[in-house]
Amino acid sequence: MKKEPNISKPRIAMVIDPWFHPFNGTVVSTRRFVAALQDRFDFRILLAKGDDDPLHTQCIGFVPLRIPGINFILDRMKAPLALPNRKRLQQVMANADLLHVQFPFFLGHGAIAEARRQGKPVVMSFHVQPENILSNLGITSPWLTRVLYRFFVWRFYSRADRVIAPSQFAADLLQDAGLKKSVSVLSNGVTEDFFLQRDPTKTAPPYDVVSVGRLAKEKQQPQLIHAVAASKHMKDIRLTLAGTGPQQQKLAALADDLGVNAEIGRVSDERLKVLYQTADLFVQTSAVELEGMSVLEAMAAGCPVLVNNSSTSAVPELVTAQEATYAMNDVAELTSKLDAMLDSQAVRAAAGVENRAVARRRHHERSTQALAELYAGLLSVAASGS
Repeated sequence: MKKEPNISKPRIAMVIDPWFHPFNGTVVSTRRFVAALQDRFDFRILLAKGDDDPLHTQCIGFVPLRIPGINFILDRMKAPLALPNRKRLQQVMANADLLHVQFPFFLGHGAIAEARRQGKPVVMSFHVQPENILSNLGITSPWLTRVLYRFFVWRFYSRADRVIAPSQFAADLLQDAGLKKSVSVLSNGVTEDFFLQRDPTKTAPPYDVVSVGRLAKEKQQPQLIHAVAASKHMKDIRLTLAGTGPQQQKLAALADDLGVNAEIGRVSDERLKVLYQTADLFVQTSAVELEGMSVLEAMAAGCPVLVNNSSTSAVPELVTAQEATYAMNDVAELTSKLDAMLDSQAVRAAAGVENRAVARRRHHERSTQALAELYAGLLSVAASGS
């Protein structure tokens, strides 16, 4: 019997500093892609190594950044950043065929420099808006926001062979900031396990209103708490803010002060799916989103949604119906639209059907195949020496 040749899988070095902190949409998305593509590619994860993190053969740990004042913010956000080690990066890239960087920070910068020295192709994903960073530092400055965009383009995206953005909105941001090369729009995608069997639409209270996301300033969950407090259905609403983050205690105190029946904090993956499946309404208040993974997941489950029509968010690409959006940061309109959605079983039921169809068009399988083809194309060019 003829023995089959041993063909090794292409080796991908993936920079994702907070790999062990899956409370971040980028980490969740990256983990899903790695799991979906592990039969076709051999991944090595370059990450910030905490004292208690259990490294295995797939992971390569780097010393985390330690700066008084800055680390307090990073720890609250559960987003450690790693420092590059040139000798280790030389070893990693010598054994890699391609570099994929998810975060535009120190480790990613060092990895790109080493990949360039060794002639390895580089993929750079756009997951971090300067608005996210500045908001968590308590800074609001359009001028500084523009400076950071241009810095990221100069030091990261312009040095990549291929740039990926999760939405057309995100791609336009990079090109508006001066990126000259084309950008591949590749959704984070929503996996099949979120296309859940929907519970029948309720005709009477109590109503379950759900929001999912990091509990941080730029997510603007206070808007929803104030809207529920002002709602004519306030006494019949059970609010769930699912997530973790530095604003958790403040949000809980606000809900308590306003008399809002709210559950605020982290939930298990199983509970999250139940929330999507049973919610009467999913509300997204964030002002800054490059796609909106939690919105997509809720839509996949057939949940009606109500979203902030923010000019700094990609979510309005997903949701365009007038009754499903409220004017940017307008809490009074959010309250009015929330009441209208809860008043109409027919509107919620129709919205759920349409939302599921929209989510199907961003199914994770499509995104996985597109990323595999992108990798294969770059590896083919590298192999040919052109």
